[in-house]
Amino acid sequence: MDSWSGLKIDTGELREVFDRLITHLEQTRGKSVTLQEDYFYSLPFPEIYDVTNDPPSPTIGQLTESWTNLHRTQDIESTTTFELVWLSDLLKALGHSA
Repeated sequence: MDSWSGLKIDTGELREVFDRLITHLEQTRGKSVTLQEDYFYSLPFPEIYDVTNDPPSPTIGQLTESWTNLHRTQDIESTTTFELVWLSDLLKALGHSA
């Protein structure tokens, strides 16, 4: 059996997938969507990926906080990779509400 060397994702392909999903969301739900939930359970990093141990205790996240954090800046120079985590909070909620 081959050893795991990680999942390599081409960012161009990721952009294509994201564009397809956003287009689908707009076609099926319109130009804006309403999330009925706000608070959610979140598992802390890096323990969330350590499946060899017992699951970590969940923390509480808030969709409105994630959305606000993403709107703090529109400047690409101020963008941080952690913003992908906030975006993922919203995307998961959108996926669950579909």
